[in-house]
Amino acid sequence: MNKNKMVLPGDQLATSEELTPGGGTFEEDGVIRASRVGIYVVDEKFKKATVKPLTSVPVMIQNGDTVLATITMVKPNMAIADVIHVIGKKRAISGDTNGTIRVSEIAQSYVKEANEKFSNGDIVRAKVTQVTPSLQLATKDNNLGVIKAVCGKCRHPLTRKSMILECKNCGNIEKRKIASDYGEFDPNAF
Repeated sequence: MNKNKMVLPGDQLATSEELTPGGGTFEEDGVIRASRVGIYVVDEKFKKATVKPLTSVPVMIQNGDTVLATITMVKPNMAIADVIHVIGKKRAISGDTNGTIRVSEIAQSYVKEANEKFSNGDIVRAKVTQVTPSLQLATKDNNLGVIKAVCGKCRHPLTRKSMILECKNCGNIEKRKIASDYGEFDPNAF
């Protein structure tokens, strides 16, 4: 992966044979991955991979913001997501980042249960519909929804095949509420 490039959580940065994990990274099965949104930097002297946060001045989440969030839990009537970045604001987030996407706010069409459209670990682009008393998110619009997902069986990245997602590693097929630019999303564009 190119150094000094913006990365998303879960992006593969290097192997543990090349570098050691530093701040903003973690190692999984010999692969160093990003644990936060930020800029990928390599400390050549110590051979260490790090992901630096965009800036240190925090920003408060507001109604109408478009955010990136990681799905942390899926229940029948909702998905719980941790907001990791406010799009358009190159700063860390301050305040409550734990949000809820109610089943009625997932898609324009009827969704019976949230697990039909989301899975743990998915990275979604969502719109903030409420900040207090609790953070509420929605993914109804065409450009909102899952922008990055991994296979539920083998944890390899899923690729878009029409309106479904397919694992090139094991052939598993999964459904999600995918954003219109799934697979084409450029983290440097925000």
